[in-house]
Amino acid sequence: MKKHYQEIVDEVFGTSFYQHRTLRTCFDPQSSEWSETTIEKKVEILKKILTSEKITLDKLIFGYKYYYTHELTNKSYVVNSLEDALIILLNKSLIK
Repeated sequence: MKKHYQEIVDEVFGTSFYQHRTLRTCFDPQSSEWSETTIEKKVEILKKILTSEKITLDKLIFGYKYYYTHELTNKSYVVNSLEDALIILLNKSLIK
């Protein structure tokens, strides 16, 4: 059985990370969660998840998109912010 991306986040960070487990902190610049952390912290969160080798970036993003498109109703606007988040993260991490 395939694990939900939030279950993997829980495995990596433990249940004390619940406020960021949906990853809107990293992937939704329009959310209040995004404003709670710095770009450096967002990158740190994603690095920790990906270096755990429990999930790849493409599967993490697919799980995130699937969750907000199919598991929650009326939340497709969250997925629409994903590309903006990735552009911001890449610009801030690669261009200093």
